[in-house]
Order: sequence, then C-alpha cells, then structure tokens
Amino acid sequence: MKKWLLDIERKLDLDDKSQYDYVLNQSERTQHLPDNLYQEFLGTLKQEDFFFYPNTEKFKEKICEFYGVDYNQLFLCAGSGLGIKSVFESFTDGGRVITSHPSFPMYKVYSELYQCEYFGIPHEKDYTISMEKILSNITNDTDLVILANPNSPMGEYKSFDEIRILLEQEVPILIDEAYIEFSDRNSIINEINNYPNLFITRTFSKGFGAAGCRVGMVFSNENNIELVSKFRPTHEISGISMKYCEFLLDNYSVVDDYIENVKIEKKKMISLLSNDFDVIDSDCNWIHFNNEIDNVDTIKTFESHKVLVKYCSVPYDNRNNWCRLTIQPEMSNFDFIKELV
Repeated sequence: MKKWLLDIERKLDLDDKSQYDYVLNQSERTQHLPDNLYQEFLGTLKQEDFFFYPNTEKFKEKICEFYGVDYNQLFLCAGSGLGIKSVFESFTDGGRVITSHPSFPMYKVYSELYQCEYFGIPHEKDYTISMEKILSNITNDTDLVILANPNSPMGEYKSFDEIRILLEQEVPILIDEAYIEFSDRNSIINEINNYPNLFITRTFSKGFGAAGCRVGMVFSNENNIELVSKFRPTHEISGISMKYCEFLLDNYSVVDDYIENVKIEKKKMISLLSNDFDVIDSDCNWIHFNNEIDNVDTIKTFESHKVLVKYCSVPYDNRNNWCRLTIQPEMSNFDFIKELV
C-alpha cells in the first residue's frame, strides 16, 4: 500500500441538486436549450450508442477544426481535471509544483498523490497573481507550473505578454482555460506551436454547459501529447457524452448566445448589487458579493427560495460568507434577486 495516501483528504460533493430550485454553486449551466433543439438531439440517439464502445476519431477531428490545432496536438479526456492528472502522471517526478493559492483544489490533491511539493503563490491584495513571484520560486527541481486563466476562485485573467516570462523557462507550463469562454480576453492555445513546454486544458463543462458529460481536452505539441496519451484509458469518454458535445459544436451559435447573455447579465447583476453589497467581478461566469453583516440576510433569502450557492472567504478579508454566485441569463428578474435588492 502507498502509505502516504492515508494523509490525503478528499471531499465528496454531497449536494443533492434535485432538492433545489436554483443551482448556482459550481458554474454550471441551468438555462435549458431551446426545446426543439434538445428534441433534435434526442432524435439522433440510437440503441447502438449505448451498446458499443465509442469511436472518437471524427469527434476529435471536429474539436481540432474548432480550435484550429492539428489532430496530433489533442488529448481527449473525461473532463479537463483528468487531463491535468495525466499531465502530472507524465511530467512530475516528486519535484515542486507551483500554482496560485487558493485555486482549483485538485492541483493540490494531484501534487499530494504524486508526492510533489505543492507550492502555492498567494493572491496580491488586488486579487491578482504575481508572475514575478511565480518566476522567482521556479527552482531546479520544479516539475510543473499551473496557472488557471482566468483564475479560480477570484477570476483574474493574465495576458500572453504576462505569461510569456513563464514560457521562457525550461519547465512545463500548464494553462487551465476552463472559464476562458466567459472572458472577453484571448486564449493562448495557438502558442502551443511556439512553446514546446506549453499545455492548455479546455472543457465542455463551463461555457458549453455540458458538465454532466465529463469531456475535456489537453492541447500541446505532438511530442507532449504522445507522452500524455500513454495514460489514455481504453476509451476516453462515453459515446453519449461524445454525441452531445459534438452536437453542441455543430450548433455553437446556441452556445455562443448563452455565453454572451451571461456576460450581459453579469454586468446587470453587478450594477444591481453594488448599491447594497461589496461586489468582486471576474473574467468568469460568477461574482462574489458580501455586506456589512456577512450576508446573514442573503443566506436566509437564498434558503427560502431553495437557491444553492457557494459561501467562502476571499483573500485579505475577515468575512467568511462571501457569496460566489454563478450568473445565468435573465437572473436579475429572478424573485430571489428582487427580494435581495
């Protein structure tokens, strides 16, 4: 037995989302697709889709065309979290892993699983991450640098010009772009052709609104993908997941409309809440907000309307119940928001 596993803590997601009228805690899509479009997708399903192992070749070709990369620059996986795990398996060897802290919790979990030194760089007081501090902590035994961009949980975005100083180091750099669709900023996926140490992870869970499908991607140069692919399971994803995500690619205008409506609604929500709350914007599909009494009334309002949200702390603030609220289209018209403001 690997004895160090005994010291690693894993948290279970025990929320029964069927018990809530509004699920707004994990950046998932809750707005339904147009009924005619959803029925069109259901009409494509065949019993063979459930019977047989999936052939993902055409789906991967479609992904590569969508993102403008070569076929051999893609690693398909069951969620971008598994893609990140595969990078750990391929490129870490007990050395240092540098990231921002707090950030996506699995960065720390994977560091512990592979017996790496987890080195978290705290946010600055303006909630940004210092590239200089990351750079100054890269040592000879650093195995991997991970930067969520936009960042989680504060939602800060770094431009390519800011990230470039990391890419010039001789260490693998993984940029996790799970939320990039909700930002007005640019992905740096095309830079995989220019930097042999660059990895990009993307997902169908957030902007595409298909978290239940568990479909993610790692993009890098051909040599890196060949190494990561050695950890590929026999079949990367389920056939039903593949078919739904391919359907979303074929109907991307609907996905894009949802993303744009979320961006518009986020601006409305910030304007509404700013009269009574401290509000922190992000380059993602969420905001943080709190007030002088640490959201005591907010909690009561959301509970009475069966709203599931996440409460947390933010750096350099002593309040513990900042509400991290996932934005949905037309949210400003929801009854619980009207009651809140």
